[in-house]
Amino acid sequence: MDPTDIKDWLIPVASFAGIISTSAGVWLALKEYRLKLKAEQRLAESARAETDIRLFTHFTDILEVATGRKRDPVYSKEVAEKLLEKLRIEPADANFDYRALRENIATAALLQSWVGTSSSDAAFASITTLALRHNPLIPSAIQALESFSDWKPALAEKYLKILRDARPAADNTKNSD
Repeated sequence: MDPTDIKDWLIPVASFAGIISTSAGVWLALKEYRLKLKAEQRLAESARAETDIRLFTHFTDILEVATGRKRDPVYSKEVAEKLLEKLRIEPADANFDYRALRENIATAALLQSWVGTSSSDAAFASITTLALRHNPLIPSAIQALESFSDWKPALAEKYLKILRDARPAADNTKNSD
């Protein structure tokens, strides 16, 4: 083989090797970029889930205000002891149901904390506003407002109409059947 033939082949082979290495580098960079995009997407979904959890928590707090009550009822030690005695409940029992006890005590509450009417009315508006801004809340808001209709029928119906009108057409047809 003549040195000029080698020289003629050296340029195309070197060019080909350069193109291959560049292509491999670009391919690896794109692969890494896709992995970073997927990681960012997972992070965004995680952040969205955390935000939704906080939103639903605050939404539930607003529902408490809308009912006109604040937090747990206040009860005296004597009421709790009488209730335990009347219901023949022994907290030391292995099958003791603390949830049932809490519900029983709540129904036998001596005092109940109430919020003002304006706070309650504003909570109805807040429930509706939050649901309109965050579509996943619409079914929960409708359910809550329907259950409040016994307590404040005119106000509940006013905001229920707004939420029902805001629902997508497919959701409205489900409820009309």
